[in-house]
Amino acid sequence: MLTIRSLAASTLACALLSSHVAADYTVKADAATTVQGTWDGWGTSLCWWANVFGERADIADALFTLNETVTLDGATGGIPGLGFNIARYNIGGSSSNVVDDSGTEVAMKTSENMPAFKFMESFWLDWMSKDPASTSWNWKADAKQRAMLTLANARGANVLEAFSNSPPWWMTNNRATAGGDNGKKDNLQDWNHDEFVLYLATVVAKAKSDWGIKFTFVEPFNEPSETWWEFPGKQEGCHFSVDTQQTVLPLLRKQLDALELQDVAIATSDENSATVALATLNTMSNNADVMGAFEKVNTHGYEGLEAYRGKDRGGLKDLANKLTKSLWDSEYGEKDATGLTMAESIGLDINEMGVSGFVYWQALDSGGWGLIQSNPGDNWIGTPNPKYYVMAQYSRHIRAGMTILAT
Repeated sequence: MLTIRSLAASTLACALLSSHVAADYTVKADAATTVQGTWDGWGTSLCWWANVFGERADIADALFTLNETVTLDGATGGIPGLGFNIARYNIGGSSSNVVDDSGTEVAMKTSENMPAFKFMESFWLDWMSKDPASTSWNWKADAKQRAMLTLANARGANVLEAFSNSPPWWMTNNRATAGGDNGKKDNLQDWNHDEFVLYLATVVAKAKSDWGIKFTFVEPFNEPSETWWEFPGKQEGCHFSVDTQQTVLPLLRKQLDALELQDVAIATSDENSATVALATLNTMSNNADVMGAFEKVNTHGYEGLEAYRGKDRGGLKDLANKLTKSLWDSEYGEKDATGLTMAESIGLDINEMGVSGFVYWQALDSGGWGLIQSNPGDNWIGTPNPKYYVMAQYSRHIRAGMTILAT
């Protein structure tokens, strides 16, 4: 049987051959065997690259349209649009304001290791007021990422997911978003669980009422079980124990409902790998309140920073199916610019893990990580890596709503 994995490898190999080589290749679809009933789509996270390039309509054209030819201003021309329909928007936790706390000045503890383009602005500046119309909230924050969200949505990205890497700094134990003082311990203060879910739900509500953006999903965590979220980190990150995750999820569902956002579903838990995701989901599966709070399982496609090649794709698929939860690879990336590693990963994710969505992490990045070579910190964009064109073979032809059959 020819799987998507083998098809990916053969397709890429053919693409690398010289143009005069031709061969017949026949694939027979097995209509009796469904690999994925309904494909949700392909996409990318907007942070961090959109924090720099968020106002660039040409980049939005490249990522979120099916245009035959897109020109990236000052970089390259003649590239096909990828047609992504999924965009993940990061609800930031960082801000540079100083809070007067009864005569004591309180501010976010900053990490010298976190570059400016990874500083994701929070809308909720302090604990003085929960009223989103008060001066405790700044709705002008995060202008560039919001701009790209709007551009993506206007071009057809209709599955939008809001996610958090860290709660606002003033909700954390060490007043920092770049990790806790101890990466093995929760950094969200116990007494700020309600405030954290209020923050997420309020941003989602504001997007609907004022931005013209309707989020499909909201995700409160990002690799929460990992212990590397330790200050001074290189990015926003926060450790949440599984017990705390189980506390937060029903609270978030309750808060979304209170703001009349019943149509916004919760995803969880964006663990680093399928192995960790399986362990977390196994624990949660015994809690009826938690099971009733979320609809989608998110896992990342890593082992640390390498592409996941562990044994638990099948186990995660089986458990998600048993619990009637959909499953995405919600964050995938690696440094192989050729796209070969990514092609293999996509095949494994679809065939073995049964994902219905695949989201690439940084569409623009350096070191082979980006689909398009770029240094956001220097405001520089280069040319697409070969993996851009590999992605196009999937995203332009396997479209949302399609059924994937075995071969």
